[in-house]
Amino acid sequence: MSQRNTQVVDRWFTEYWGELNPDIVDELAADDILLKYPLGGESRGREAVKTRIIGFKEMFPNGGFELIDELIAEDDRVVALWEGTGTHTGPAWELPIGVLPEASGKTMEYTGITVYHVRDGKIVEEYGEGDYLGVMQQLGLIEPQSE
Repeated sequence: MSQRNTQVVDRWFTEYWGELNPDIVDELAADDILLKYPLGGESRGREAVKTRIIGFKEMFPNGGFELIDELIAEDDRVVALWEGTGTHTGPAWELPIGVLPEASGKTMEYTGITVYHVRDGKIVEEYGEGDYLGVMQQLGLIEPQSE
């Protein structure tokens, strides 16, 4: 089961996050999928998860994510370490601590970790954490701490 789940997550990550492709959602996501990241909030259901990646692609057309280590699987859980990059050239982005104005030209690069719950070959839940403080600093929404 762990190997099959790893294959599902690898494909999901490559196509959804790497290629920013919403079409993979219908194939690999459960109807009631829950996708949750502190910076981006919570999305539930296939349509909301598609809307989320479409919105990200509009804001960061050259953006994307890649796995930076092997996936770790145990039973119905798979853990992924990843890196994300992108330059903001799209619409304004409203965040919990401020707004990134339209086409700011700001670039972000950060790492994170995500835990997937896979059931019957479908992604049921995706919970992630990333270096969001670093992202806010790179986007100019928080001043970096001086040493």
